[in-house]
Amino acid sequence: MIYFFLIALLCYVLMQFIENVSFGSRVAGKLANRLSLGTTLQHSIFTVSRLFLPPLLLSLSFLIESDLGIQLFLLTAAILTTSAFLASLLVLINFNSYQLLFQHLFIRYEFNTIPIAIVKVLFGKSNQLNQVNLEYIPKIRNLSLKKIITSSFAYFFLSTSFLIAFSFAILIPEYRMTMSQLTSVFQGVGAIVLSMYIDPMISRSLDVELENSDWIENIYSIFIGRLLSYLLASSIFIALFLYTYVG
Repeated sequence: MIYFFLIALLCYVLMQFIENVSFGSRVAGKLANRLSLGTTLQHSIFTVSRLFLPPLLLSLSFLIESDLGIQLFLLTAAILTTSAFLASLLVLINFNSYQLLFQHLFIRYEFNTIPIAIVKVLFGKSNQLNQVNLEYIPKIRNLSLKKIITSSFAYFFLSTSFLIAFSFAILIPEYRMTMSQLTSVFQGVGAIVLSMYIDPMISRSLDVELENSDWIENIYSIFIGRLLSYLLASSIFIALFLYTYVG
């Protein structure tokens, strides 16, 4: 059983890590004046991160089918979301380095396909020519509280939808299959907010804000909101674990 837990942990962290790294593509596109390419690469890399979803779901499903109790599952969910928070925090700290990698990828892509360009970026020498550093790092007080809260709300459901649904499946085993389908419901809530507010807001900001720093403050507001969503999820799972343990 421990092997399936480790598979789930690795897949979940890698999936969330890659999704967060993909934010650097939008920033790199802005700084390098390649907005369309930056947006396209972000969506492409986001899609690649979904490759980790099937083994993640299969591992969690096997754990549930092996009569994993609600306490251990809540503890597992807390470990997954806490690990994702730490991995995402690493991305935030080194955000400029990741966006520089995407600028390097833009250069490589002019002469190669995307897979080959990625391999050359990861294992080749970095070309510092024509690359622009992210000079301005906004302070927390300059970020939009509304956008942070909205982002946290959306990504809470996007990153924990199957964890919540599987928890219900354990609690109501006679309707296990029905409860597991709640994943699409929770996922849909986050996806609506993401597609109707967050993504259009970022795109508009990148297109319009040419002379000020509003665009990078918006990016960081969304990123901080995502970090908070992991903390919120982890806190809830830990609280529920303690409640069931004491009860």
